[in-house]
Amino acid sequence: MEPQSASRFETSGDLAGLDTATLDAIQLMLRDLHTRHEEIRHKAAFRGCTSELLSLQQELVDYLLRKKSALMGQQQHGGTTPSYNSFI
Repeated sequence: MEPQSASRFETSGDLAGLDTATLDAIQLMLRDLHTRHEEIRHKAAFRGCTSELLSLQQELVDYLLRKKSALMGQQQHGGTTPSYNSFI
């Protein structure tokens, strides 16, 4: 038996499939982060950490958007990033 020296993601077709799966996962996470989770919001309000929760949510959205852009080969231009906490 020959040792396998090639990675299973070495062909461009596999890389495209990996990127597609990652992009799909990012898109699902972004959708979830934009969904209002009333139970979590009420808990945050009760614990007094609503602003921290929303700040963290925004950081996660920004990170995922940067990762998505990098995977798609897009460069971000020096503009401002829109806020995705518009429901505040």
